[in-house]
Amino acid sequence: MSIQISGVSRRYGNHQALADIDLRIESGELVALLGPSGCGKTTLLRIIAGLEQPDTGTLELEGQDVVDRHVRERGIGFVFQHYALFRHMSVYENVAFGLRVRPRKQRLVEAEIKRRVHELLELVQLDWLADRYPPQLSGGQRQRIALARALAVEPRVLLLDEPFGALDANVRRDLRRWLVRLHDELHVTSVFVTHDQEEAMEVADRIVVMNAGRIEQYERPEVVYERPASAFVSRFLGDVNFFHGRILDGALHTEAFGLRPHEAAEQPSDGAIQAHVRPHEMVLHRNPRESSQLLKARVKRVRPLGAEVRIELAADDHERPVQAVVPRQQFIEQRYEVGEIVFVEPTQIHVFADRAGFAARSIAPDA
Repeated sequence: MSIQISGVSRRYGNHQALADIDLRIESGELVALLGPSGCGKTTLLRIIAGLEQPDTGTLELEGQDVVDRHVRERGIGFVFQHYALFRHMSVYENVAFGLRVRPRKQRLVEAEIKRRVHELLELVQLDWLADRYPPQLSGGQRQRIALARALAVEPRVLLLDEPFGALDANVRRDLRRWLVRLHDELHVTSVFVTHDQEEAMEVADRIVVMNAGRIEQYERPEVVYERPASAFVSRFLGDVNFFHGRILDGALHTEAFGLRPHEAAEQPSDGAIQAHVRPHEMVLHRNPRESSQLLKARVKRVRPLGAEVRIELAADDHERPVQAVVPRQQFIEQRYEVGEIVFVEPTQIHVFADRAGFAARSIAPDA
């Protein structure tokens, strides 16, 4: 079931929640709406569900305009962040609820409802809890029951609003992997809201990065991460070291280093820029080299992070701390010490104009 959103806007008083949103989600895709609180992602999800109405624009499911259709007529399953299970009903009754409240002509016989419920409980690997009540379940179990209840009515589209936000980190990771496996089995078109970058990168086929009611970028996770379309996307999708600078006569000059970038379309020939470098794109050298790309810095702090080690650096020419991340094995071999002087070289630089109207690009410095 494909979803086509065209020109959708929504305003609450003086607040523009959504501004002229255009978005197409293909049948069977698992898409993440990612962005900070208040960016409009939940409003967009509720408009797809029929729980909110847009001020302008159209919404089509498989080519049919459904803006004026009631939520019950859209064939959509909705999973809320806080489960919304009926506390006085057993797990079995919660999952069966959507099947039992169907119009009489569409309602299944009791034997078929029973078969369907147990089939779904097996699917979410919780058939053994059918007689329990929600307060007797863990958070992860309740979320899976909420998903089974949403799937019971065989929705054409599945919507999930921050489905793992109320769970601890380990349970979230387990459920993310489980959701991907479930989606691969069912192939139902799914859209989920999250503000967790790692969650979106791990789960989604494509990511919609939203900011202030607008779509900043809509692409596959690896494209959004490796080729961010804006400074906002770059900074929202993980840690970055950012440097202010200018492009003068085709050469990039920052407060920390300089290099001559490759030619690229739509980049200002002269103008203020931001240069972003991710911590894992910083290479450390103990000895200076013949390069204008090196930043001299002092090791300020070393923090092991499992398979990686984060090194915080202080540079005389840069007021903010510089972060570098190296593989743990490399750190064991090099043994950088606090107070040691090192030379930092960027391997990938993402350049963005400081003023609006210019495109972003990435630069791999010449060897």
